[in-house]
Amino acid sequence: MDLTMDQASLARGLRLTGRIAPSRSPLPILQGVLLDASETGLTLTATDGDLGVTTTLPAEVTTPGCLALPARLLSEYVAQLPAHPVRLTLDERRQRVHVTCGATSAHIGAWPADEFPTLPNPADDWAFDLDTKRLQEALSRVAFATAHDTSRPVLSAVLFDFGPHGLTLAAADGFRLARAVLPDASGTERSLLVPERAVAEFDRLLGEGPTARLALTGEANGLTLTVGPTRLFTRLVDGRFPDIARVIPSAWQTRVVVETRALRQAVKVASLFGAQGDAKPVVLMVEGDGVVLRSRGDETGEARSELAATVEGDAQGVALNTRLLTDLLEVLAAPQVELRWVSPQTPVVIQGVADKATDDLAVVMPLHDPKLLRQPRTALQEA
Repeated sequence: MDLTMDQASLARGLRLTGRIAPSRSPLPILQGVLLDASETGLTLTATDGDLGVTTTLPAEVTTPGCLALPARLLSEYVAQLPAHPVRLTLDERRQRVHVTCGATSAHIGAWPADEFPTLPNPADDWAFDLDTKRLQEALSRVAFATAHDTSRPVLSAVLFDFGPHGLTLAAADGFRLARAVLPDASGTERSLLVPERAVAEFDRLLGEGPTARLALTGEANGLTLTVGPTRLFTRLVDGRFPDIARVIPSAWQTRVVVETRALRQAVKVASLFGAQGDAKPVVLMVEGDGVVLRSRGDETGEARSELAATVEGDAQGVALNTRLLTDLLEVLAAPQVELRWVSPQTPVVIQGVADKATDDLAVVMPLHDPKLLRQPRTALQEA
């Protein structure tokens, strides 16, 4: 192998592959990055066994060759090099790669290419071309709702449900559900469960080009996402996602429309005063022509925020987890948000008002402690 290429291009490609290659592995070869130099340029490949990435970079290849080098060492070394052409030359006798850039040089030990695992290729019989911006925005509206408990793999994945009405993306963790729909991506029905980590890498890669191709691998147990010269592979989660239609309430007794930014700020304030622990509650109570958000803690005190709102139906309240609510409001782009629920014990449907023409929405389970909904005594009453 003998090639020369731009330092910035190589550093960028190594950053991309370095996120996938594990820093520790029972198989040392997985800690490496595969370099395949050919007439088309330099192709870099990294994998941890479940997730893999391959990207091709422009390079002047004098002598083709294929080998693996330590991913982290090579990435950190190239990142420190000056902005000059980088040359990589293999010393076959010593099985070392000589890396030179200006007055800087190093020798790095190499592994044989045949020890590196081969990534599955996408099949031709099932593939979708999607607009990267729309897919990226849709994923951002659902990925936050995945469970972080790996003991329930189905809930730690994002559902990609292809059907005649488009692509439905959904995630749930047992306390909330988020759904986004891309109606243009209609076709052969198939439901796929993509691991949360792979979705995070999807998000990074989708910013690299205008269109993306999703395709199943030949064994149909893996999915590839291709954007430009880069292809990401992930194994799919085996299992059945909860029935979304059964989770989303179709009726309501109370409907509130409020400014998204104001609600987001009020919930953040409420989270400062809530009780200790993971489930810091905020009570959203309908009062007159608006809503009141209040929270209290034995050690922190109490807070109250009044927001103007459009209210329909019963003047009732509901208690919600501030963290779950904040996560949702952070990814909601609509200027106004609608909340609707049947009773304080039933799920709350949350939807951007601008999204009413779509099927994008979220569902949050309420907190069931009856004491939370009691009106607190004011300081004047206590006096």
